[in-house]
Amino acid sequence: MGRWRFWVILLLGLGLLWLLHPRRELRTDVPSESVVEIVYMGPGGPISGAMADAVREFERRSEVAHAQDPSKPIYHVISGQNAARDQVADPTRFLISVAGGTPPDVIWFDRYAIAEWAARGAFAPLDPFIDRDLAAQRPETPSADRYFGSCWNEARYRDQVYGIPTSVDDRALIYNRDLLKQAGLVDANGEAKPPRTWEELADYAVKLSAFDAEGNLTRVGFAPQFGNSWLYMYGWMNGGRFMSEDGKTCTINEPRIVEALTYMTEVYNRLGGYAKVAAFQAGFQGGELDPFIQGKVAMKIDGSWQMPFLAAYGRNVDFGVAPPPMPQKELDAGKPQVTWNGGWAYAIPATAKNKDAAWEFIRYMTSDRAMTIWMESEREVAEAQGRLFLPRQLPMKHLNDAFFERYVYSSPLIPDRIKDGCRVYNRLLPDAKFRPVTPVGQLLWNQHVSAMEAALYQRVTPKEALDTAAAIVQRDLNRVLSPPKGRTVQWRWFFLSYAVILLVLGTAVYLLDTHRGWRQRLARIFRLKQVDAVLEGSSGGYFRSQWKTGWLCVSPWLIGFIVFGGGPMLFSLLMSFCEYDILNPPRFVGLANYQWLFTNDRLFPVSLYNTLFMVIGVPLGMSVSLGIALLLNLKIKGMAIWRTFFYLPAIVPMVAASILWIWIFNPSGGLLNRMIGFLGVQGPLWLQSPVWSKPALILMGLWGAGGGMIIWLAGLKGISEQLYEAASLDGANAWQQFRHITLPQLTPYIFFNLVMGMIGTFQIFGQAFIMTQGGPDNSTLFYVYHLFNYAFRYGQMGYASAMAWVLFLLVLVVTVFQLKFSKRWVYYEAD
Repeated sequence: MGRWRFWVILLLGLGLLWLLHPRRELRTDVPSESVVEIVYMGPGGPISGAMADAVREFERRSEVAHAQDPSKPIYHVISGQNAARDQVADPTRFLISVAGGTPPDVIWFDRYAIAEWAARGAFAPLDPFIDRDLAAQRPETPSADRYFGSCWNEARYRDQVYGIPTSVDDRALIYNRDLLKQAGLVDANGEAKPPRTWEELADYAVKLSAFDAEGNLTRVGFAPQFGNSWLYMYGWMNGGRFMSEDGKTCTINEPRIVEALTYMTEVYNRLGGYAKVAAFQAGFQGGELDPFIQGKVAMKIDGSWQMPFLAAYGRNVDFGVAPPPMPQKELDAGKPQVTWNGGWAYAIPATAKNKDAAWEFIRYMTSDRAMTIWMESEREVAEAQGRLFLPRQLPMKHLNDAFFERYVYSSPLIPDRIKDGCRVYNRLLPDAKFRPVTPVGQLLWNQHVSAMEAALYQRVTPKEALDTAAAIVQRDLNRVLSPPKGRTVQWRWFFLSYAVILLVLGTAVYLLDTHRGWRQRLARIFRLKQVDAVLEGSSGGYFRSQWKTGWLCVSPWLIGFIVFGGGPMLFSLLMSFCEYDILNPPRFVGLANYQWLFTNDRLFPVSLYNTLFMVIGVPLGMSVSLGIALLLNLKIKGMAIWRTFFYLPAIVPMVAASILWIWIFNPSGGLLNRMIGFLGVQGPLWLQSPVWSKPALILMGLWGAGGGMIIWLAGLKGISEQLYEAASLDGANAWQQFRHITLPQLTPYIFFNLVMGMIGTFQIFGQAFIMTQGGPDNSTLFYVYHLFNYAFRYGQMGYASAMAWVLFLLVLVVTVFQLKFSKRWVYYEAD
C-alpha cells in the first residue's frame, strides 16, 4: 500500500507541474507556419515603453503585408528578462547562447564591444543584407551615408559591418555661469567666460574651488574624472591614439597619452590630491541633489544626457555648455575641438536561426517611421508627467537634425540655455572620436582605468602606469591575433573518459561492498581497524537491505554531483590545458596557460597579495565572534533576544549589507568617520583609499561575526561545568579558567572555524564586486575577481580554468598544512 501511495503522489506532482508549466501564447487566427518569432535580447530586460510602441507597429505592418501577400510572414517579437548586471562587461549569458546554438535573433549591444566578440565569431556580418537591399533600392536601408561616421565605424571590424547604430551620446563642458561670475571669470561684457584651453581649465579648477576652515573641500571647481570623460577624452584632445592604425599595437603609452595623464594628475594635485577630491565626491547624490545643481561642482565634462536631466531638475541653475577645452598647442595647430561618443547598436548573433527576420526587424527599428513613433511616445509620456521633453541624440544625421529642430529649437517652452547647450553637443558630433575597435576592447578599457587610478593616486608615474597597461593589453592582443597552436579537443573523448572514470569508481565500490578480500586489502593499505569489521557485516541480509536503502537515499545527491559537480570539475581541468573562448572549439596548448599565469600576468601577484592580506580578518573575526559567544553564554534574563540581535547581521543579504556599508564608509558624511571625528581625529578615506580599502572590507566582515557565534555557543555549551567548579576550588581566576579550560576545550571549534575561514577568504569576491569593482588602484582586485574578469569579461575560459586550479591547489595546501599541524594543538575529548 505504501509503495502505491508513493507512485500516486509522484504522478500527481508531475501532472501538477505540467499544468503549471508556462506556455507561450500562440495565435490561432493564422497558420503557425506563417508566424516567424524574432527573439530579442537587450540590456533592460523585456521590451517596454516607447520601444514597445515601435515594435507593435512593426508587427502590425507584417500582418498587413501578410494579408496582401500570404507568402510573406507575420513577425512576432519575443523578449525576456536579462539577468546580467552588465550585459557588455559580463556577456556570459549571450556567449553561452551563441555557443549552444540558441541565441537571440537580435541583440542590442554596446557598439565598442561588438568588434571584440565579432573577432571571435559571435556576430554575423551584415554586409550581405545591406548590399542586397541597396541593390534592390529599398528605401531607408542602413548605410554609411545615413549615419555619423564615428557611429557607423565603431560597429565595423576588418571592413565588415557587424552592428547598426541606434543611439549616440557625446561629451561637452557644462559650467555654472553664476559661479564663474562670482570668481570674476568673465569676458568684456561681464558674461561668464568658459575655459577654452587646458591651461585655463587648470586655473579655473583652482579659482572655483572652495574649502572650509579645516581645509576640506566644500566645492570643487573642476575634477578631470568627475562626469564622463575618462583618460580617453584627454588623450584624444592631446592628439593621442590608444591603438595603432592596423589595430595590432596598443599605443596607450605613447607620449601624447602620457602628457594627458600627467595633466590630469597635476590638476588634482592643485586641488589637494586625487584621494581628497574622491572623498569629497563620495557623498554626491543624484536627482535634485546632484552636486552640479547644488553648486558643489562648478564645471564638469559630461554627456548629452545631461540636457534632459538639467531640464528636469536644474531649471533654476544658470548653466552653459561649451566644447571641451584643449591644449593650446592643438588649437594653434588648427585641430578641431574634440569630443568622444558612445552608443548602442543592433546586431545579429552568428548562430541566430532567423537572420532574415532579424534583419527586417533592424531595418524597421532604425527607419524614420520607427524613430518617429519612439520619440512621439517619449514626448507624450514626458508631457503627461509635466516635464519638458528633449529628444536623445540619434546616430542618423538627418533624423537627429530634424528631431532637435522640431522638439527643441522651434519650441517656445525650451529655455534658451538648453537650446544653446543642445546646439553645442550636436555641433561636436561630426568630428567625434570613438573607442578603439579591437578584439581586446574590454581589457583596454579596464587597463586604461587602472593606469589612470595608479597615476592619480601617485603610486607610480603616469609613464610607468601606462607602460604597464600597454604591456598587459599587448600580450592579450597578441594572443587573440596569433592564438597558440594546438590540436582541437574532441568532446566525445571527454565524455568517454568521464564515463570510464565513473565505471571504474562504481566497480571499485561494488567490489568493496561484495568481496571480503578487497575490503581487507583496503583496510591494510589505509591502516583501517574498524572499517573492515563494519563492511564485513554488510554481507548479511539485514545490512544488505540497509545499504540498498542508503544508496537510494544518497542517489539524488550522487546524481547531482556526477552531472553538476564531477563533470564540470573534470571539464575545468581539461580546459586549463586548452585555449578556449566558449565560441570556438578548444585547442590543446599544454601548460601554456599556467606558464602565462606565472610569467606574464602582472596582476596575478597583485590579486594574490590582496587575497592573502584579507587572511588578517580570519583571526579577528574568530576573536570577535568568540567574545560575543562568551557574553551570550551568560545566564541572564532576555538572552534569547540578545542572541537574535547579534545573529541578524549574518543573515542580511550581501548586496543590502554592501550598500549599507558604502554609506557607513563615506569619508565626508559617513557614520564611521563622524564617530571618529567626535574623538578629534580625522577618519581615513576608507573605500576611496588604496591603503584603507582592504581594512575597510575586513572591518565590514566583523559585522557578520554573529554567524560564527552560533558555533562557538555550541562549543561553550559542551564544556562541563564541573571543570570550572574544580578550577574555582583550586583558586583559578576567570582568565586562568578561560586559558586553561575554555580554550583547550574549544580547540576543535577553533580548528573548524580556522579552516572554513581560510577557505572562505581565498574565495572572497562579492564585496569587491559590489562595493569597489576591484579598485581603487586594484587594491581590492582579489584572486577570484581577477579570475572572474578573464572568464566572464574577456572570454578566456581556458586561462580562467588554469587560475581556478591554481586556487584549488593553494587552498588544498593550506588546508592539508592545517590538518597536519592540528594534531599538535587540537584536543579531542575521545583521544
